[in-house]
Amino acid sequence: MKKITAISVFAFLVSMWSLSAQTYNIKDFKAMADGKTINTEAIQSAIDNCFEGGGGEVIVPPGVFYTGTIFLKSNVYLHLMPGAVLQGSYNPADYPEHNILSHKKFGTITHDGQWVKYMKALVIADNVQNIGIIGQGTIKGAGEGDAFQLGLNKDGKPKNIFFVGCTNVKLKDITVLNSAQVTISISKCEKVFIDGLYVNSQVNWNCDGMDVDSKDVTIANCIIESEDDALCFKSEYLNTFCENITVTNCVVSSMCNGIKLGTGSRTGFRNITVNNCVIKRNLKNEYFHWEMTPDVVLDHKTTSVNTGIVIMTVDGGLMENISFSDIVMTDVLSPIFIRVGSRFLTPDNKPSVMRNISISNVTAHTRSILPSVIAGLQESPAHDIHLSNISIYNHINVSPKMLKTFPVEVFEDLKTYPENRLTFGLKIPAAAFYVRHVEGITMNDILVTYGKEEARSAFYFDDTRNIRLRNVLVNNQKVGKNKALIGSKNSDKVEFEE
Repeated sequence: MKKITAISVFAFLVSMWSLSAQTYNIKDFKAMADGKTINTEAIQSAIDNCFEGGGGEVIVPPGVFYTGTIFLKSNVYLHLMPGAVLQGSYNPADYPEHNILSHKKFGTITHDGQWVKYMKALVIADNVQNIGIIGQGTIKGAGEGDAFQLGLNKDGKPKNIFFVGCTNVKLKDITVLNSAQVTISISKCEKVFIDGLYVNSQVNWNCDGMDVDSKDVTIANCIIESEDDALCFKSEYLNTFCENITVTNCVVSSMCNGIKLGTGSRTGFRNITVNNCVIKRNLKNEYFHWEMTPDVVLDHKTTSVNTGIVIMTVDGGLMENISFSDIVMTDVLSPIFIRVGSRFLTPDNKPSVMRNISISNVTAHTRSILPSVIAGLQESPAHDIHLSNISIYNHINVSPKMLKTFPVEVFEDLKTYPENRLTFGLKIPAAAFYVRHVEGITMNDILVTYGKEEARSAFYFDDTRNIRLRNVLVNNQKVGKNKALIGSKNSDKVEFEE
């Protein structure tokens, strides 16, 4: 009798799945790659038939297929073959408003207590399961179209991909280009797997590369090039955390922020790790071109990354158990911005809360006089911030003459949109780290290097408690032996460890 092995059983199961998994080619539903036909109906018909047949793959063969909004359904995977392009229509009428009011989603920019009513996108999945977009083809938006050049923070621009309330989501190996708004938005989903994507969206305003507000998520091996934040995590629902997330092996470039948690932070973020990533500026030089003078930013005519790592809760949410490690960043205005804010409060009028943040093994090259900022609120300090093995190379300095123009009290705007250069202004009395309203901060193995003489203290602590520094060097001088390198106000004495 022939022995049945585990391998033969596995091979049998795979072959049975292959036989049962049905495929539906959009050309069989009269889709045409002729550069003029809008194939929305044909592609949707293929998806609907796949769904009604029990699920499988909808095949997009090589060619450029123009389409308006299509809706994925449960157990249906859109498979883009090499050379296949789903090209978004340049006619706004091909993107109807999709009602998402039942999800009770808040917006990031507007925070007046009103839920978002409608969403526009090229590919939408709403409250379905076992779905995805896979293959080596392309989804290309129409973001460069004249009809969608509506300006900053304007409605009416469709996203490329918008999934909401879905379970078991997969995006694998595809290319996603030229959105008119946020490029990929994964909102209120669970069990999300994203791997091997190339995202490039630099033709319009508000073009985040990838926004994620979900739980149980892995993101790996992606290259993201975006006009706005490259990889942005949000919390835009009450009683729903953005949580249990890993990000690894990604390269991101942005005209705004590299990797960001916030701004939308209603319930909050927890249990998130980001490691082994590179953050750099875009080669494109438009849209978010920060208006700064040569004494503030090096090569002021070139766009920089605004901030490399942003960890922010400003809408009443909780931020806890966050870890960044093994990060390299170049051409940033400032490396790190950690912020507890009060743009919005919880329904019971409590402020945001932050605790247990860890950042380690970071190399950063900066191009402005803006330091890294770690700031809580007086009524809600940030707790337990741990920084280790961080090297910062400042390529521009503040002269003694310029320092005389700095205000005695640091500017702080609680109502403006929370951003490093907006919240605290450009004149901050620290060259490397400005720390305010923090209880419990450790800095181990920190190296700060200046290209020129710097008039400010490297570190400034304002209303802080339990400060511990070990092996912290500024231009190869240990800060413990040179108190001029540290400024403080209303703070505990800094503890130094050799």
